[in-house]
Amino acid sequence: MAVFDPEAESEPPMPDRVPDELVARYGARARREVRVSRSRRYPLTRRLRRVKGMLRSGDLWLLTLLVFAWSVVAAGAVGALVYAALMFPWAGLFVVLPVVVLFLVSFGAALRVTRRQQRSSVESL
Repeated sequence: MAVFDPEAESEPPMPDRVPDELVARYGARARREVRVSRSRRYPLTRRLRRVKGMLRSGDLWLLTLLVFAWSVVAAGAVGALVYAALMFPWAGLFVVLPVVVLFLVSFGAALRVTRRQQRSSVESL
C-alpha cells in the first residue's frame, strides 16, 4: 500500500524560474522574493529565529520561574492541608474549611472585579 501517491496530487508543479514579464513588471527583487519564499527552509528558519529571540527574553524566564515557584508553594500548602485533615479530623473544620472559604471569597471578588472592568471597557468604546 502506497502512502504517498504522486498521481493523486491536484496542484500543478511550480515553475523552475520566474517569467521575464513578472521580473520586468515587479523588478529584479521579485525573483529573489519568489525564490526565497518558496524555499522549504525559509519558514522553518524564520520560526527558529523567532523562538530563539523569545528564549532570550528575560521576562519569559522570570515569569516561568515565578509560576514554577508558586506552583511548588501551592502544592506544598495543599499537601499540608490534606495531611493535617487526615491526621487530625478536627483540622478539617478549623484549618481546611476556612482556607476553602477564603479561596471562594477571593475567587468571587476577582470575578466581580473582572466583570466590572469588562463592562467599563465596553462602555468606554
